[in-house]
Amino acid sequence: MKSTVKLINHASAKINVDGVSIVSDPWYDGSVFHKGWKLIYELTTEETKKHLEKTDYIYVSHEHPDHFSPGFFFNKDYRAILEKNKTKILFQETKDKRVYNFLIKNGYEVIEVPNKKYITLKNNVKIKIIKFGYIDSALIIKGSKDKILNLNDCPLNDIGEIKRFKKEHGVFDLLLTQFSYAAWKGNEDNKEYRQNAASEKLETIINQYNILECKNVIPFASFIYFSNKLNKFMNDEINKPHLFQDSLKSKINTIILAPGEEQYISELVQNRDSLEFWKNKYDLINNLPLDTFDKSIDFDTLKNQYSKYKNKIMELNSKFLIYFSSKIKFLQFFQPINIFLLDHKKNYEFSLIDGFKETNDNKYDISMHSESLSFIFKNDFGYDTLTVNGCFNATKEGFIKSTRTFAIGSLNSMGLKVNFGLILNFNLILFFLKLLKKVSKKL
Repeated sequence: MKSTVKLINHASAKINVDGVSIVSDPWYDGSVFHKGWKLIYELTTEETKKHLEKTDYIYVSHEHPDHFSPGFFFNKDYRAILEKNKTKILFQETKDKRVYNFLIKNGYEVIEVPNKKYITLKNNVKIKIIKFGYIDSALIIKGSKDKILNLNDCPLNDIGEIKRFKKEHGVFDLLLTQFSYAAWKGNEDNKEYRQNAASEKLETIINQYNILECKNVIPFASFIYFSNKLNKFMNDEINKPHLFQDSLKSKINTIILAPGEEQYISELVQNRDSLEFWKNKYDLINNLPLDTFDKSIDFDTLKNQYSKYKNKIMELNSKFLIYFSSKIKFLQFFQPINIFLLDHKKNYEFSLIDGFKETNDNKYDISMHSESLSFIFKNDFGYDTLTVNGCFNATKEGFIKSTRTFAIGSLNSMGLKVNFGLILNFNLILFFLKLLKKVSKKL
């Protein structure tokens, strides 16, 4: 039986190996990242239902909403098909078990896959999940003839890291990997940052392909546009399949699929109609609908939300370490942040130590809408969402300060706390500092 691959949409592909079908990251419609992203092409309910037929497993790579979409799992039509198929969900083992508990609570059968260990599915098909960074994961599917790597948007970028990955996990027949940038890349005037980010993403694909000795690569997991009036400028340098395919094709075996297109993995060829499909979609990107933040959150409400946010942070984490770190100013952890709220047309000073208050200082570290600040106060993952949707402006120093303060919420959302035990998680600390240093250099 020949293995097949079918693109459904964005980071969702259906891999069929030895009669076992695995669908990845089902997000097919709607806005995500707090009014920040939408799909270039949305599926209809009927299209989605058709793709879900004969699905044995669904792999969810990580908790970001373009990969784990709660709305998909709540949908009664999709749920009925998955129940009929007895579809099981594959997810990485995590400390917080939030995704696992959500799925179990809603009646799904979940297989928690231990990090870097093969488990056997139906028909002796083997899979392995590899954790990356904070929350990401990649999937290896190993059948009797084919070995597939789904990297989605895992940060496997540096040549040294790719070589270490190869040493540990081997080579692959097929690679599926992200093809464009997917987070804030500077303010509107920093066009060069976005140009470099787009070029680096294509260079990464070439390095992944060559080092991992892949026979073919399918670029995916980037079929989105920045869909807010505050972040639409981010679309100016995104990689477009119909434009980069020819240059990549001269260096590696790369195939762009259209939604619903299915091919044999051993016989992959580029369909020119697929490139034309995406060309037509990307040519109209400036005409696609944009979201707005249309509800201004008043200062008193924000102050009340801040108080709850601070109390939660102080309860979960070591107050001593927060205060101590804030005194070592050159580290820039937990420093006061001057925030300009666009809809208020005012500056406010935020500090975990000294409170949240209006200020007459007209220089800001970061600017955003009050809805975004409210979202940060109400959600542990709020700042992480902001850095992905790019609905803000920041100075270089302001971005570093903001990240080294608000990132505590992201840590807490993963079940980690700022305490003396965190020191033992040295790799996580290094990963965070390395990412921040990389962004800082480019700013």
